[in-house]
Amino acid sequence: MLSGHVHSDINLYQFSAADIQFLSQFNLSNLPPLPDAQDNQYADSLAAATIGQQLFFDKRFSANQQVSCASCHNPQQYFTDGLAVSKGMGETRRNAPSIIGSAYSPWQFWDGRKDSLWSQALGPMESDVEHGLSRLEVVQVFIQHYLPLYRELISNTKSAANTLPRKYFQQLKLLLKLKIPASPNGVTQAQINWQVINHAEQNLINRVFADVGKLLMAYQRQIQPLSSRFDLFVRQLENNSSDIEQLKQILTENEVAGLRLFMGKGNCASCHNGPLFTNFEFHNIGAPESDIKQVDMGRYEGVAALLKDEFTCLSSWSDADKNYCQEMLYLKKQGPELVGAFKTPSLRNVAETAPYMQSGQFASLDEVLEHYNKPTPPYYDREQHPSRPHFDILPLGLTPEELQQIKSFLLTLTGDLKLANQWWQAPKHMLEQTDNVQQAMY
Repeated sequence: MLSGHVHSDINLYQFSAADIQFLSQFNLSNLPPLPDAQDNQYADSLAAATIGQQLFFDKRFSANQQVSCASCHNPQQYFTDGLAVSKGMGETRRNAPSIIGSAYSPWQFWDGRKDSLWSQALGPMESDVEHGLSRLEVVQVFIQHYLPLYRELISNTKSAANTLPRKYFQQLKLLLKLKIPASPNGVTQAQINWQVINHAEQNLINRVFADVGKLLMAYQRQIQPLSSRFDLFVRQLENNSSDIEQLKQILTENEVAGLRLFMGKGNCASCHNGPLFTNFEFHNIGAPESDIKQVDMGRYEGVAALLKDEFTCLSSWSDADKNYCQEMLYLKKQGPELVGAFKTPSLRNVAETAPYMQSGQFASLDEVLEHYNKPTPPYYDREQHPSRPHFDILPLGLTPEELQQIKSFLLTLTGDLKLANQWWQAPKHMLEQTDNVQQAMY
């Protein structure tokens, strides 16, 4: 932990060996390799990632053919949409967190109701306010437009080829003859239609549906955070630079003062730690309820959803041995600390990803910092809450100047978009497809 109190400009830029070692934990150069993903046999396949990239930007995977994954996760906005609550076919309850670095998190969504990126990718597809398709319709769009690529991928994936029937692809084409929306979730008619479909067809649909998610996950694992001025500053320190003027060219005095406060007196690093500035854990920090008539239970509801989810690591659609699924096997299922708790977001690119909190309750970083400085306890409604929510933060007691210094530091965490690689944009033919649709509209 660094000291937030300094006496001169020279001291401000002087860091001990221990300080530099501490700061190195936050440097992107120390981001570990992607975590193992045994539940997704395609996770590390570049061929799968290439298909997933196309799926991510493909608006045909929506009821009105105007919504894609990129609609809410726009690369130019650091894979967010800048909205308080996201909008697809309708309006969601929460906003879209950035997917940058999400491959490192054991839980997905604000409430952690999914235990993998492949399972997470499936939820919006069937949501009537997001992509608005039934499960069968998602699979049909995939078969219509991606079957050759899918066939080639599977032919080069031994584990999949060994478990699939010889007539697998012939069976897939037969699914196109089903002219009804069908899903175990979603609108009532789709659920009724799902019961009409025989068990073998349901299993076939589920297998392909799960693979759509796994391909999207393979793509999202390629989206890595971009280096920022903060990373450059720490690298300069790591290179044993004692040139104060050189360090000043990277971060201003206010930004360095904010860095010291963030790591020290402000205690921000207790939750926002590591190269991604998050512990990926769940906390109730007393953010205002966006609708007190329907309070958001956060992790409490997320755990309940996990226990019912048919696409977890423990499910038959996972490629992992059950013993691999430690997070699910030892899932914490109850406790007041779950109520109203939400996942700690990464602070990478935080200056470019407003508004803040799960439902955009705070429009600016100033509002966020004011809340942490003088937090309001969580809203409690005895009739709606199962127990009084646990409150996870204490007042910081910082001065207005110190708050502005922390804000200045947060601005240094923005990745340089000029460093973005090919994974940060739609494939060329997808861009041409979008242009053609827009021209047809006018």
